[in-house]
Amino acid sequence: MKRKINKFPYFLGAIFLGALIVRILLIHWTLAFGNNGDLTRYEDWARIAHVYSYADTYTTKHLSVSISFPNNQPPGSLYVLSGAYESYILTGRILARLTHTTAGSLTWVNTYLQHIFMKSPPLITDMLMGVVAFLLVAKEVGRKRGLMAASLILFNPVIFYNSAIWGQMDSINNFFFLLALFFAFRHHPILSMLSFAISLYIKLSLLPFLPFYLIFLFFQNKKKLTPILIGVLVSIGGILLATIPVSHSPLAWLMTQLPIITQGELQNITVAAFNFWWAATCFPAVCNGNNIPVVNQLFWGISLHTWGYILFAIFSLPLMFLQVTRIKKLITQKNIFLLFSLVALITFLFLPNMHDRYMYPFFPLFAVVIALTKKNTMYCVIFCLFIFLHMSNLLYSWYPTYFPAFFFYQILYSTIFRWAISAITVVIFGWVYWIGLQESAKTI
Repeated sequence: MKRKINKFPYFLGAIFLGALIVRILLIHWTLAFGNNGDLTRYEDWARIAHVYSYADTYTTKHLSVSISFPNNQPPGSLYVLSGAYESYILTGRILARLTHTTAGSLTWVNTYLQHIFMKSPPLITDMLMGVVAFLLVAKEVGRKRGLMAASLILFNPVIFYNSAIWGQMDSINNFFFLLALFFAFRHHPILSMLSFAISLYIKLSLLPFLPFYLIFLFFQNKKKLTPILIGVLVSIGGILLATIPVSHSPLAWLMTQLPIITQGELQNITVAAFNFWWAATCFPAVCNGNNIPVVNQLFWGISLHTWGYILFAIFSLPLMFLQVTRIKKLITQKNIFLLFSLVALITFLFLPNMHDRYMYPFFPLFAVVIALTKKNTMYCVIFCLFIFLHMSNLLYSWYPTYFPAFFFYQILYSTIFRWAISAITVVIFGWVYWIGLQESAKTI
């Protein structure tokens, strides 16, 4: 009797290989167009770190682009960029040796190869997010559902647009947060906290998750404080040691620099993010998209900056209350991922200074929710709607080439369209938020 061949590993490998090929092709496609400003700045910071020092990236004296704006990310991002740049330099030297040319004389090495290496870290963590999502879901509800979670991440246009086309680093810190949840559900609280610390050390965009994460970890760890305290000490110690290459006084440097980093460079209430603030302040025929209010503008005697945190608290506190009072119900993977999906939306919609890309964390988190839900049609509809809405926001902010249809630009840059995208995003958030509250409030 013939043994039945298990085809699943081959199918799984084909899915991941296909996702990798899509990203490689997209990177190759974008090489034909001009570089975006963010990737150019990343390359500039990496160059400064290579020629001078890590610390010099946080000053303006060696900048060749955006000369008034130095490095505005934590050191973790700088190390990722520097590692990619150093790998590019080493590869360039090897190619020069093999081709018997002078290092730096090959134009395609100085341009195309450099762009490829600088986009490689988020491409790698895209794939790793798919792996973590697969492992999380497969253990809970089976490999087929795990493959669904991985596919919803790997083939999500929001995610591969961010990494392969735009070259942003959001997948890196989001990967480490997914890894933190993975370790938490595997009962490794110290590794979980260290992973979340690495996420914040790379980018602070997930900082609003911290109180919800600590509550989850406390109950997931059966209210044992010792491992959590050890995790805090290990994380802080690791961050201080990792900052020494930037400053020999890492604690003083972090206390001085992190408040500057969290302030951001632009002080508008929304930085091209189609969120609640765009819907509330950019009414058609009133706003042209260039006169967004600044955060210190007053409304009823309170600054918009403060209003942002008030609204964040109004929508967050009910979730936190339910998280504590319904902890036996909410400790499941589905409910925890739904919780953080909602926090991601609340953060993007209401906090001040949100950038267009900061809705990103919702998508890998909600992909896991969909895969863990048996009757997930409604969640799939919500997911697809948010993909369309957020892609509109991303294309408004930056796209690598011109689209052939002139009518496309008339739609994208019309005040009505942008306001409608923002308003619809808020409405759908209200829908999924209500669903989340109902899920959380169910009795056991």
